[in-house]
Amino acid sequence: MDESGSTIPIVFNNCISVKAAAFHSGYSLQYIRRLLRLEKLDGLKLGQQWLIKIESFETFLENTVSSKDNRFSPQ
Repeated sequence: MDESGSTIPIVFNNCISVKAAAFHSGYSLQYIRRLLRLEKLDGLKLGQQWLIKIESFETFLENTVSSKDNRFSPQ
């Protein structure tokens, strides 16, 4: 967080951190990591840290919002 209390997403090579993605989407960290492991999201794994490709994450969110299936909506 910066001085104003907002979370600044970490952007590296058009990717964001799992923590930033969770904060902005409302999904849990575990759920986003599971999506990465299942290759539902495109990402890079650096050691034990995941980075999510921004384009993949935006596409996933658009598809989720347009879907009538609310089982996987953010909490």
